[in-house]
Amino acid sequence: KIKKWRIIRSAGSGKVGLEMRDSILKKAVRIVTNNFGLKILALIVSCGLWIVVDNINDPIESQPFYNIPVEIINTDLVTNEGKVYEVLDGTDTVNVTVRGKRTVLSYISKEDIKAVADMSELTLMNTVGIKVSSARSNSELDFKTNIDSVKFAIENMKRDQKPINVSTSGEPAEGYVVGGLKPSQNVVRLSGPESLIDQIDHIDAVANIDGYSSDIDTSVELKLYDKENNEIRNSSIKTNISTVNVTVTIYATKVVPLSFDIPDEPANGYVVSGELFSMPETVTIAGRSSVLDGISRIVVSDPALSVENRTENLTTVINVKKYLPTGVQFADSSFGGNVSVTVGIEQLVTKELRIPAAKFAADKKPDNLKLTLREIDTQEYYTIRISGTKAAVDAVEADGVVGVIDMDILLEKLGLAEWVPGIYQGEIIFNLPNNVTLEQPYQMTVVLEAIEEDAADNGNE
Repeated sequence: KIKKWRIIRSAGSGKVGLEMRDSILKKAVRIVTNNFGLKILALIVSCGLWIVVDNINDPIESQPFYNIPVEIINTDLVTNEGKVYEVLDGTDTVNVTVRGKRTVLSYISKEDIKAVADMSELTLMNTVGIKVSSARSNSELDFKTNIDSVKFAIENMKRDQKPINVSTSGEPAEGYVVGGLKPSQNVVRLSGPESLIDQIDHIDAVANIDGYSSDIDTSVELKLYDKENNEIRNSSIKTNISTVNVTVTIYATKVVPLSFDIPDEPANGYVVSGELFSMPETVTIAGRSSVLDGISRIVVSDPALSVENRTENLTTVINVKKYLPTGVQFADSSFGGNVSVTVGIEQLVTKELRIPAAKFAADKKPDNLKLTLREIDTQEYYTIRISGTKAAVDAVEADGVVGVIDMDILLEKLGLAEWVPGIYQGEIIFNLPNNVTLEQPYQMTVVLEAIEEDAADNGNE
């Protein structure tokens, strides 16, 4: 019998194994699905109980707080010795990790955390330990910081003062320039670490004038620079002011020619040719519009223009700045006013002109007297001699010259109250160019005669 059973089991062992496995799986599914809702409820209750138990236990936890500023106290222990300090490497800001019971930590905020460095505990390495506390539940908390101490650079304090360099940025409206800059203060007082103060080379205040056509009054920030024109920014440097008020005057501009007065004459037989050149010939001036409206040229009368006894051209440099009217300046601040002037000098040339007698007359004849110019009646031409540069003399033609005797001038010269019959010598005034002169004065004989009554009556008829 035993042998027979073994054979049967051996033959059906595969089938029996599968049946047993299926049976076990079905039983497991029935166990899991049986009262499934109650089991889920039991799981939820278990989790809740675990939370309650956990809260009852109030575990210890940690909470980080970042960028807590370190308050530095008793700094007068350093400053009273004439020294200043500077925090290095940003060590006056710490990250703090607070450890304590969960219920305690839940009430702690960043504002409750306080970090202090006491300068009375300054070490030989110029460091001060950081002590951290909390405004709430301090005794129930532990603190840990990312750094242990504040690092300082301590050196002698230096005081200094420097002028303020006032300038502008941008461009005013077209046709306008900066007329002047006036700061409310000219000097800045400085104090700070000696090494930093020694780096300061200049202090600038730059006012923006872009597009302006009228005066500006503005507040400008002061900026500190080293010799390489790098800006210096450091909270350890103290200044008595951080800004300065700047008044910027804006002027209108105008282009005007230069005019030169020659004070004397060249050597005998020579004359100023009239060919006077300057470089530049015009200048751009700036000022209030009301002032510029009354200026048509800049007149220069300078001793350097003297041509006394000269027989050749004069070239000289004159600074015309002092000839600018009051309230006027050069529009270009870089132009110092130096002008190169050349005065042409030529040998005097003379020329005779035979002027037709018909070209002479007397001006403003007396109404009650007959006026006759004797020379007109006795000669067909009247000869005069003129002098000047060759070009100027050649340009004068006899047919274009007119000679006039001004009777009012002659009456005044004679000291008469009114004209009476007589013979007088009157100086002739010719319409010659300014660069041409007469070799000598020329006169004509003026004959004044009483008008005969018969002639007067015939004239009235």
